[in-house]
Amino acid sequence: MTVVVSKRDVGVCRQEFEIEVPASEVDAEYLRVARDYRRRARIDGFRKGKAPLDLVRQRFAGSIGEDVSERLAPKYWQRASEEDGVQAMLPPSVAPVQAAPGQPLRFTVTVDVEPEVEIGDSRSFELPQPGTEPSEAEVDELLEQVRLQRSTWVPVDRAAARGDRVRGRIHRAAMPGFVPEAAAEDEDHDGANDHRGPATHDIDLELGDERAWPELTDNLTGLSAGQKSDFERTETEDDVERQRGYEIEVDEVLERKLPDVDDDWASGLAATIETVDDLRRQLGDQVQAQKVEQAGQQRTDALLDQLRDRYPVTLPEAVVEREALQMARSYANNLARQGFDFERQQLPWEQLMEEIRPQAEKRAHASFLLDRIARDDGVEATAEDLERALEIMARARNTNRGRLRRELERDGGLEMLRVELRRDRTVQALLAANTPPEEASAPADEPAAEGED
Repeated sequence: MTVVVSKRDVGVCRQEFEIEVPASEVDAEYLRVARDYRRRARIDGFRKGKAPLDLVRQRFAGSIGEDVSERLAPKYWQRASEEDGVQAMLPPSVAPVQAAPGQPLRFTVTVDVEPEVEIGDSRSFELPQPGTEPSEAEVDELLEQVRLQRSTWVPVDRAAARGDRVRGRIHRAAMPGFVPEAAAEDEDHDGANDHRGPATHDIDLELGDERAWPELTDNLTGLSAGQKSDFERTETEDDVERQRGYEIEVDEVLERKLPDVDDDWASGLAATIETVDDLRRQLGDQVQAQKVEQAGQQRTDALLDQLRDRYPVTLPEAVVEREALQMARSYANNLARQGFDFERQQLPWEQLMEEIRPQAEKRAHASFLLDRIARDDGVEATAEDLERALEIMARARNTNRGRLRRELERDGGLEMLRVELRRDRTVQALLAANTPPEEASAPADEPAAEGED
């Protein structure tokens, strides 16, 4: 007997079902719930659990009816979804309803469903095959980075230039309207005005460092130890731009000294290195590993782009919003791990969500297609995949695998991790099935005809 009374489309990939539970099922569940209430109920004149069942049903009719609905609705929605072949993308929304004894229970379910798309050939994509062999220039560049990391700073008696390191002090002038704290008679002064006042700080920076104010590099360049310079820069406070004066004083100029590249220096870098040739081989291996990883990402990006182009769909709005929210939360969590103070600074959430949305649409689209392919092809993440992922995550979060597993189980994160691992396996299967396009060989020169020069 079908339990679906009616079904209709109520939006893009959104359907509304009217489902009916037979009166006999309602009565049976109503009796079970009423007996549960009698065991717990305290009614004047009766010992606990001994009140007449009819009195319990009368006294708690509303609550019993709601509980019956809450028990039967999920069960019959599951039956209806299997009966109708519903592929829900999000948990359904069940309209509140109260069951009554002796009557069928009808309730309405609204659910976002998968868009209709026929996944055909997913093994004929043209994927790039970037080269992964390290070049001499790439090894040279990495070697130069090692030299920079192992460099030392030595004082010099000359004017500072870009690339030099300067130590000294910066004096900040007071902004207009500053009231010195000593003169403020407000006992509740919280220091909010202090940033407007004068101050002196030590400086130690490399000229040209992109993290520093450009004005610092410009005004320190050309100064020697003991010399001073002053400048103004525009600062914004309460959406008002003001000019503020600064004075800088140089105590010391230092020059970077790079080590000579020879076997003695190379052998001191690691026990596995004895010569410069050994060092270059290891650096070449690092370059190659990085290029292999980048090549894999390029192939994955190309695969997903072509998959989306081949199978365009319109997803439910709620699915895209969920993806955008997950991306925003991930971004916020990364900021928190880096020490971002959410109490002192507010993230522009509306702007962030707007900027994230295009990427969220692409990710949700790709995830849907990968889930469909995984379901059609029977792809599943293995227990080994899950344990390996948990181990990596536990190390990154400085916790143990068991504790992390329990935390993920509590908030549903473990199932989401399984889903992501299944998608990863699906991507790897598609990459393995799609060999790179063969290079078209140039036609061989045809032999000249007899008699031709």
